[in-house]
Amino acid sequence: MEYDIAIIGGGPAGLASSIITSSAGLKTILFEKSSEIGYPVKTSAFTFKEVLEFWDISNKVIIQNCDSFNIYSAHSNREVKVDFKKFIGGYLDYHNFIRELFFKSIQKGTHTLLEKVIEPIIVNNTIKGVKTSSGKKINSKIVIDCSGPSAIIGRKMNLLPKQSEIETGIGIEFEMCNVNINNPNSINFYVGQKEIIPIGYGWIFPLSLNRARVGICTVYNTPEVISEKKIETWHNRFLSKKSPIYNQIKNGKVYEIHKGTYPLCGILKKPYANGLLMAGDAAAQASMVVGEGIRYAMQFGKIAAEVAIESIKQNNFSEDFLATYIDRCNNHLGEYFKVALDLLKIPTNEYWENLIDSMEKYGEKNPELILKYLKTEMKYSDAKKIFPSIKINS
Repeated sequence: MEYDIAIIGGGPAGLASSIITSSAGLKTILFEKSSEIGYPVKTSAFTFKEVLEFWDISNKVIIQNCDSFNIYSAHSNREVKVDFKKFIGGYLDYHNFIRELFFKSIQKGTHTLLEKVIEPIIVNNTIKGVKTSSGKKINSKIVIDCSGPSAIIGRKMNLLPKQSEIETGIGIEFEMCNVNINNPNSINFYVGQKEIIPIGYGWIFPLSLNRARVGICTVYNTPEVISEKKIETWHNRFLSKKSPIYNQIKNGKVYEIHKGTYPLCGILKKPYANGLLMAGDAAAQASMVVGEGIRYAMQFGKIAAEVAIESIKQNNFSEDFLATYIDRCNNHLGEYFKVALDLLKIPTNEYWENLIDSMEKYGEKNPELILKYLKTEMKYSDAKKIFPSIKINS
């Protein structure tokens, strides 16, 4: 079978890419290894309102709107809330969100195949398509790898650093009922190096007055040593009687478990090769501040699609031509991910206590500054206001 573009992965990045390429009239095929679009869920599925607006997705995919940010530090026993006084985003029904994107992609003309891609077809050092687990060979002019952290094609092409060489975020959460929710419209973080988790944060993300996603994320391969590597151990600790959330979740009943990983190394220096582009978690394009990935995955999926469209128009699939992709990604980001990488170097408790100080200082008079933090849209000038006692290179 012959296609203009083969896209691997039916997540936010892959679906965004397919919507753009199919809208441009290119013959596009999308591969998804799961037997059902939108599953399994590996994310807390929060996104900002701008995503729904840009991609023209109904607010019906949001289970719960958010307008505030609350953080509690077990290290200093401090709690502070910032009220943005407006709808900033919400917790998604991820399955329906992905299905809505999938339907848009289909309506634009994308062909789909619920089958796993296992390797690229390479001719004269250029990727010319992919092979699937059932033995199908799909030829294409260009491939866009949006297969998440597994980065199926990127890894085969040796474009990824070794797992042991990069910081990796890992998260786990229970979706629970019978949870006592204080504020159903809030993003709730719980931090404290020894009391909660060593690096990262815990959360209660409300879905209603008695349902919530309750989880933690931490980071491996950091300069700070973590004695216990099993994420479930820290999650059990977060749910235990010693945790500050215990009274809220002690009667909770689990009905879903979500678990996932994401790279925290900053965008790959070379997320492309002859006939190949990479987007989303496959190219390490998630936020390194709070782990939010949907918005950036879709934006970079869109950029990858636009570069792919131009390469087809020019009939040029060389990596020299496709290198414009990383330039466009960096132009879109500006300083944002550079700032985020610098913030990762700050010791955990110092980081959170600085953030809480700034939330107390700016929460009333400048909540937009705190929103920039949540959205990973800080310039160095913003980061120096939020973390004034910490030396941040600019």
